[in-house]
Amino acid sequence: MKKNNEYILCTGIKTHNLKNIDVKIPLKKWISITGVSGSGKSSFAFDTLYSESQRRFIETLGTYERQFLQGLPQGEFDKIDNLPAAIALKQTNRTGDPRSVIATSADLAEPLKTLFISLMEPSCANCGSPVISNHSSELYNFLCNHKKQKQNKTFIVSVPYKIVDNNKVENLTIEGYTRLLIEDEIHSIEELYNNKNKFKFPLECEIILDRINSLTDDDEILNRVETIWSQVKFSPKFTFIKICELVNSKKILNDEITLYVQPFCKKCNQNTSIIQSNDLDWQSALGACKKCNGLGNIPILDEAKIIPNPNLSLKNCAIKPWSSNTFSWINTELLNQCKKRNININTSYSLLSDENKNLIWNGENSLKKQKNEFISINSFFETLEQERYKSTSRILLAKYRKYITCPECHGARLGKSGRNAICNNKTYHEIFQLEIKDTLTWLQSLEVEKKFHKRLNSISEIYKETFNKLTLLNKLGLGSAQLFRRCKTLSGGEYQRVLLTRVIGNGLTDALYILDEPSVGLGKTEIPALVSCIKELRDLGNTVIIVDHDKDLVTESDIIIEFGPEGGENGGKIIPLVHNIPQSFITKFSSSKDKKFKKDDIEKSRFFAKEKSLFIKNFSALYFNKVDIEIATEKLNVITGPSGSGKSTLIRYGIEAAIEKYKEYNTHNNENFDIDSKIGLWDNFEFPKDFFQFTELISVEQKALHRTSTSVPATVLGIMDALRKYFALSNESKKLGFSSSDFSFNGAGGCNTCNGKGVIQEDLFFLGEVEKICPDCNGKRYRNDVLKVKWLGRNIYTWLTTSLHECLELLVKYPEFQKPLNLACELGLGHIPLGFTTTSMSGGEAQRLRIAAALAKSSKKLFCILDEPTRGLSEKDVERLISSLLLRCKDGHTFVIAEHHEMFQAFSDHLIRLGPGSGSNGSKIVSRAFTVSNL
Repeated sequence: MKKNNEYILCTGIKTHNLKNIDVKIPLKKWISITGVSGSGKSSFAFDTLYSESQRRFIETLGTYERQFLQGLPQGEFDKIDNLPAAIALKQTNRTGDPRSVIATSADLAEPLKTLFISLMEPSCANCGSPVISNHSSELYNFLCNHKKQKQNKTFIVSVPYKIVDNNKVENLTIEGYTRLLIEDEIHSIEELYNNKNKFKFPLECEIILDRINSLTDDDEILNRVETIWSQVKFSPKFTFIKICELVNSKKILNDEITLYVQPFCKKCNQNTSIIQSNDLDWQSALGACKKCNGLGNIPILDEAKIIPNPNLSLKNCAIKPWSSNTFSWINTELLNQCKKRNININTSYSLLSDENKNLIWNGENSLKKQKNEFISINSFFETLEQERYKSTSRILLAKYRKYITCPECHGARLGKSGRNAICNNKTYHEIFQLEIKDTLTWLQSLEVEKKFHKRLNSISEIYKETFNKLTLLNKLGLGSAQLFRRCKTLSGGEYQRVLLTRVIGNGLTDALYILDEPSVGLGKTEIPALVSCIKELRDLGNTVIIVDHDKDLVTESDIIIEFGPEGGENGGKIIPLVHNIPQSFITKFSSSKDKKFKKDDIEKSRFFAKEKSLFIKNFSALYFNKVDIEIATEKLNVITGPSGSGKSTLIRYGIEAAIEKYKEYNTHNNENFDIDSKIGLWDNFEFPKDFFQFTELISVEQKALHRTSTSVPATVLGIMDALRKYFALSNESKKLGFSSSDFSFNGAGGCNTCNGKGVIQEDLFFLGEVEKICPDCNGKRYRNDVLKVKWLGRNIYTWLTTSLHECLELLVKYPEFQKPLNLACELGLGHIPLGFTTTSMSGGEAQRLRIAAALAKSSKKLFCILDEPTRGLSEKDVERLISSLLLRCKDGHTFVIAEHHEMFQAFSDHLIRLGPGSGSNGSKIVSRAFTVSNL
């Protein structure tokens, strides 16, 4: 029988909807937690285990720190024993910061910088050539060795010097020098001063710093060496020293050596500074390129955005920013000025002469601030730049700009010194611009080179960390990405795997790792690599808990715990497995594999006509090269393929960009690729008749929902106003003189201490910001007098803690609540409370909430773009989601979904498979298939 200290023993857990459960988790094992949405998985893993581990860590801090941390959210339980230190990775939105790249998010930038600067040869910051630099110990060793070999000999230590004219001789005396070596003979400075006419100036000589003979003991030599070295090192006059033998006051060239005290570059032929670690940091002012400030690109005005239709005349507002009511006066002034200069305002802009175009863009005296000045396009945007403190100016600038690669650093982000750094035939920025698998190959090549062996031994831990993280990124399907790739260009799943690398790549042991859906964004063929990584983490002696729904991943774990049987109040229990398979994995689909695509059915089922499709001809972006895209309207379109095969690129840079471009500029093609604006290239965009008249585009990415602590399903679905109205109409509310605004936690009714957030933030500086429950409202958001008012037997706080499914049943007689609540429940959100903050939702939940809100509010047909909507969903939840989306398709809505889930692939109307690999080996349409949806 195993001892109890080999388990995490959890007794009486009642956090959120958990039903007083007892759980026994073996240490140093891999445990998978699964179940339907809202069944209590995260409540157990994160809100109980991780929260309690965090609390115990805080208990180890001093009393000063702990006083700020009282009131942090804690799980509700009777007892937890043997809980290790925990590290958690929750679902998070990818950052939009342009400085955030894979290297920084995976914590690879610092170790790579340290590794590179430790292994590279000392190099000139000006040209990158190796520099010559010696150490004082070399001078000491030389003098001691020759003292023993050559008895009764004297050595002189001197520095080359050039006396420009005879007036400078006296300065040498003032500085304390007494002897010079001129033409290999010793002369006193006094002799030189008294016989200036004897010597020809400018005079090449050597200043004698010291003389050491064979009788000088080693300690005395050491003291003299330190004095000599400091004297030369901190003098701007000197570069190197010479040591030679002296006989009868004459220099003997035998055994003469030269030692460079200051770093010296032979290519530049001068003293130089050595490339330092700060020069390799693009996020600091010292290392960043001065032109782009470390961003790798710079903004410029985009003529294609400013004048989207050159066939328009100036009179017909060819200049887009001046076509609005706000700036129409500028266009009027432009027309008046053009008339004075005989510029035809009725001809199309494209037919104007280059001279006239130059006048419109640059003006005559655009830099002069004169009254009635000719306002040019450039001077207009220069004025906006000066007013960047205004949000309207910043928005306008962003709208009409594009980003180009920095002409100075060419995308390297680094200043001149950093760009010159080279190690093992690769510059520093090159290893960030290579594909990760090639960077890993470069790293492995360092071990082969003998010259790096000694240095690698001194930084073995850093090398090991770097190697492990690069290997992990490669294993997890990011081998085709570059370390310099911006995080905002990654899909949600790719970004999650970057964070996963940061968390599990640090090589900790005896820790508790809690991972939230590590399989997100991975295809079926990529799951084995993730399984291998988790097993390696477990074999290091760690306990790994994952919250996931992927069958191939979960069934590989040592222990499976399933929560259920339903979500919300009907969940919170541990339910038994069926033949070692979680009940949430058993669906109609799992027993109906014959519903997958059959080749014979494809042609028969092409039931939608070509005129009902969107077509994008010759699409190119990133790794895509002239690909034709077809999207069926009023159908369920699924785009699948390996991680990094281009699914997100196809959707964002192609489909979404083409629709937005036509809506704004009424153009069918695009000839300007812009990676920052996420616009690709295409020759022609075709769409069904009246598509834009009756269709509204909704792009729902993982971060598309505006997530703040004051954003909740009630506000997103648009039912909060109706709820507040009914509260304001109650008799008790009228007696207190309350209006509907008093029932808004964002307004008058909110708690004055936390401003309606339910929590307050404490900035601990060294620990960052931490949230704790508001001591006045106890997390209820509202003032106490507001909470006394009830409607249908519940106060406003109780309603906000009620699940959407329960609200649907309780408010059946109130039609204004039914449509949004019914849609949300259909999309698998019935377990979520009405006041659940969107910041705590998974990416999939946030997407489905946005879909429900759009369907509830829009009077048009929707063209919905979804990115991995199955995040956070069990197999049963996915089945319900597909059923709901197919019903919406029958109502005329269109869905374009990037998804790996095989159930989505099987029941899609139109399946596009990208591949065959990722990165440069992907971005091709491998196959297309059509089928009849009959879920």
